[in-house]
Amino acid sequence: MSSPPPTKPPRGVKQGKETSGLLMSVIRTLSASETNEQREKERAKLEKEYKKSDARLDELVEQHAQEIMDVMQKFGAVTSALSVWGQHCDAVVARLGACRGLLRLRRDDLRRLWADARTHHYALQMLTDIERVVVSERETRESLSAGRVLAAAHTLKAALDTADTTLSHVDALNTTRQHLQQKKRELVEVIVRRVSEAVYRDERAPLTRRVSARRRTALLLAELTKSEEVTDAYLQEVTPEFEASLSEEDKTFETTVMISLEALGVLEQLKEATEKFKVQIQNELLEVIDSVSRRIIEEGEVEADAELDEDGEMPDSEGVTETGRPLARLVTSLGEEFRACATRNKRLLQLWRASLQKYRLPDTCLHTEQHYWSAVQQVLQLLLTEYLEIESVNLAAQRSVAAVTDTTELRLADYFAKKRPQRRRPKLFKLSGPPAVSPSLSARRHNYPLVCRPDPAHLHAVLPALHPLCAHIEPVTGGGECSLRAFITDYVRCGESERLAAAARHHIDDAMRAPSAWRERTPHQGPGSRQRTIFTCCGSGWRAVADTALAARRCGACGGAEALRATCAALAALATHCRAAHARLCPTTAQGPPRAQKWLADDDIVRFLQSLPNWTAAIQQDAKLSADDLKQAYEREAEILGSSLGDGAVTRKEIISDINALADLAVLCETMDWLSTNIRGLPSVLGGPGGLTKLSDKFLNDISSAAMIFDEIAHKCLLFLHLELRIECFHYLGQEDRAEGATDAQGEGSPAGGAALLAHALLAFHEHAAPVLAPHRLAYVLSGLGEMMSAGVVWRWQGEAGARGDNARLATLRHCLAALSLPHRGLHRAHAYLHLLTCTPQEIITSVREKGAQFTELEYLNAFKVIETRRGISPVDMKMHLKQLSAALGHVGVTV
Repeated sequence: MSSPPPTKPPRGVKQGKETSGLLMSVIRTLSASETNEQREKERAKLEKEYKKSDARLDELVEQHAQEIMDVMQKFGAVTSALSVWGQHCDAVVARLGACRGLLRLRRDDLRRLWADARTHHYALQMLTDIERVVVSERETRESLSAGRVLAAAHTLKAALDTADTTLSHVDALNTTRQHLQQKKRELVEVIVRRVSEAVYRDERAPLTRRVSARRRTALLLAELTKSEEVTDAYLQEVTPEFEASLSEEDKTFETTVMISLEALGVLEQLKEATEKFKVQIQNELLEVIDSVSRRIIEEGEVEADAELDEDGEMPDSEGVTETGRPLARLVTSLGEEFRACATRNKRLLQLWRASLQKYRLPDTCLHTEQHYWSAVQQVLQLLLTEYLEIESVNLAAQRSVAAVTDTTELRLADYFAKKRPQRRRPKLFKLSGPPAVSPSLSARRHNYPLVCRPDPAHLHAVLPALHPLCAHIEPVTGGGECSLRAFITDYVRCGESERLAAAARHHIDDAMRAPSAWRERTPHQGPGSRQRTIFTCCGSGWRAVADTALAARRCGACGGAEALRATCAALAALATHCRAAHARLCPTTAQGPPRAQKWLADDDIVRFLQSLPNWTAAIQQDAKLSADDLKQAYEREAEILGSSLGDGAVTRKEIISDINALADLAVLCETMDWLSTNIRGLPSVLGGPGGLTKLSDKFLNDISSAAMIFDEIAHKCLLFLHLELRIECFHYLGQEDRAEGATDAQGEGSPAGGAALLAHALLAFHEHAAPVLAPHRLAYVLSGLGEMMSAGVVWRWQGEAGARGDNARLATLRHCLAALSLPHRGLHRAHAYLHLLTCTPQEIITSVREKGAQFTELEYLNAFKVIETRRGISPVDMKMHLKQLSAALGHVGVTV
């Protein structure tokens, strides 16, 4: 009993295998043995081992007998306790069964109570939802009246969601649902109108209203914090609380648009609102025209001038009449308004695109800047159609193939008359008379007063404002010619050019047909400090031409090249009148045209005169000619003209005795030259900054041809005066002794009477022509008279009278040349011929042999006749002298 009690082997540990091994070894031996003897041995061995095991077992039992007794006692105690607990468990099971029965009854009661509570809860929730839906209209109205569109949108959206989901089975709310849908549409209209007002009427307050400091600070902060790149994260902070925190002073264009777009997004109307806004662009622009027009009318001209002087934004007033000034201010103000609206519209597109991205909507439905500017061009075309009395606005529609427009044609009159526009067939411009006033136009003018009376001439009042506007539009709309420029260009080509031409022709006709035309003169400041005297009617005619040219320049890229046709037409009308005036002003005599006019009709004489250097000096002021060239030209001219005039005496009927007629020709010459100079200066007037960039070759050729017409008239006048004075030299110098009692300025019967009459005529012409003709033209007319006087004196001395009164005659001519500030070296030939007449035939022959011939053979022969008469030389001696003279002339090689 002193041995330790047996212990339970640990889990997973196996006992030894000696007993079982022995048994297995026996079994194998028995099955493997082949004889009984072997099996007996194995059985004996097995029995021996069993005996050992029994002995060992008995020994162990004796050792642990007390422990076995303790275990058996404890097992009995445990068995008794288990029996007691089994009875107790049976009692508990019985009690639990009774409790389960009672709980089953209570569960049914609780389930019934819970179902009743849930029913009451749902009923209360439904009543609450119905009340919320019903009062949502009132809350929406209150939010709208307070200007909180986002709060109104959230309220209305929640009510609609509740009515369509939770209360969808409540048929009694159908009317309320319809009201809510109607309220939703109204709210969308209000929001779209609010966005439109923010874009098109933002900050357009009366000029007398002062902006507070807080308002200026808010506007400045909004401009400084504005982000160029707008994403959906930029709109995350736009909530009803943010809207409620804004005061009127803190609201800006940015906050107004973001709140409005967020409200549209809450109502799920962003895509639909884009279409509404796009359709209303043209109407909103017309409203801008309406408000600006009324503002201009209310402010008045005095306040408008003060405002424009202060801001400095009034364009050049060239071409703006007093009646068209309000229209110029209107178009200028509209251009500024449209540019400001375009800036806000561009920002609106950025914010709208971000809102579409936030609500996972495509931005293909969003309008573009091209839509806006297309509508701007349409309303401006309507405005111009109204003020310029254009009958149709469809001219540019055929040209602008790529114009983006999806709106029907709308006239300004139809818009303000609130009538449905009728479809009309396109017509060409028709300016023959004012169009008939339709009932819609009468209504429009009653509701929308014009700032001035319509007149086609107002185009030039609005062009200074339209040019920069078109230049601003074209890069935005693709870089090509915008439809507004195409519209103006078509109008200028089809209407304005004809109007300008008709007005210029009418003005020129009135000036040329006035009673004082071609008689009244006016000084005009020419190049440098010299004044030029021209006919007043030509000055008025040129102003009409210049006005058409300036009008074409103002048109610029908007049909300026087409408007130049009016300038060409005005020049043609002016040239026609000037040609007719030249034909009338050319003096005539009772016997027909004077000798100078006949010579002008001879092309050979005209070509000869125009080939001489003195003519070059007359028409080209910068020509560099030497005095010897001019002297030779004067001598050659005197020789040729003297030979033509020496064939017969010039009668009084072949010269112009009226000095005023010659003065009129001088004025006409200067006038034509002045017009020619102005015409050649037209390209420089039309070009330059703000003018026409390139003039067509046809126009340049046309004005060059027109200038040549006036040059031709001026040259004819100048040549007529030139020839007339030289013909008068022969006339007066050849008439001394034809009337014994002729009187002149030097006394009756004076031997220098012809020279005195010539001097009187030349000085009178100089007195009238010097203040009129340009110095180089006056020099052409008067220079060379000394040579012509010498030719006339020599021709006269070859007659029967000889050189009677020669000294007095030459003295008178010298005094005349001195009075005319002309050199008297041209009379040297007359002095030489006078000395020739005092010599003997032999002395003349000796001089020819020694010095050469100074005169022609005919002049020598005529001198010999005079000498023969004076000295009484016999015909035989004279014949001998003539043979000697002929030999002397032949010896020196002089042939006449």
